[in-house]
Amino acid sequence: MIVAVCSLSGAPGVSTLAAALTACWPAAPLTVPVLVEADASGGDFAVWHNTRAERGLLSLAAASRRTAADADGGDNPLLRHAVEVSGGLHVITAPSAPHAVTGAVRLLAERRGCLARGPLTVVDVGRVLPGSAGARLLMQADAVVVVLCGDDVAQVKRVVECAAVFTALEQRGCSVGLAVRGRRFSDDEFAEATAPPIWARIPDDPGGAAVIRGEEARWASWWGRAGAWLRYRRDPETIGGHPLMRAARALAEHLDDMAPSAVSHPASAAVPSRTHGPDALGAVA
Repeated sequence: MIVAVCSLSGAPGVSTLAAALTACWPAAPLTVPVLVEADASGGDFAVWHNTRAERGLLSLAAASRRTAADADGGDNPLLRHAVEVSGGLHVITAPSAPHAVTGAVRLLAERRGCLARGPLTVVDVGRVLPGSAGARLLMQADAVVVVLCGDDVAQVKRVVECAAVFTALEQRGCSVGLAVRGRRFSDDEFAEATAPPIWARIPDDPGGAAVIRGEEARWASWWGRAGAWLRYRRDPETIGGHPLMRAARALAEHLDDMAPSAVSHPASAAVPSRTHGPDALGAVA
């Protein structure tokens, strides 16, 4: 299964949610979730966790040039290009510089089967722009999570006005849902505006975000520090007590439950939904 996490504008926390989603995915003996940094503006994890591994997005893109027989191997060949960071998260990291990333993202967008070689791949696409390689990556996904700041009217309006694009993705067999930060608008108001369904409400959680970045969690209050200490006493290995992680786990379980139907949708399946233009998907890809 491929889950793409993206935004249409701003910086609503795509990378943080993609990492939390991967870290909190329901455990299974044969499922090792892999996070792929495919944001054409550059990656963050190598800097956050101070990794200097030779493998990563560039090595994956190079391997995608070879035949399937050469590139495959093992239960999850994507792991050969991933590094394990704190918390046991497996990440295919990207260089920080945009000019070093663009070509690799374009290659992955052209080679449709590359990201599907693992049992679960979470792709951090970053901000999606029309005609970009990142936009083409969305067409490979089984599910697309669109992250937005729900308190920003401009971001909400942009999501609503892209309804035709989301409908076109759904008709190709890709499920689309929102991960919303902020509470300015209710779920019913989003539904009335013909936006995709809200799959998750993402809390403002500096401590959880700090854990994702490999930093010591920062707490805004004494109660937050006390709660973190108690959780650590119960289980020193846990990160699941953070509000961000709880929201990410609920989203992961929702996506995991819908995985069979998402994967089995034929590309030509008709999905009754909103009005759309004749070439809505082409407007993005």
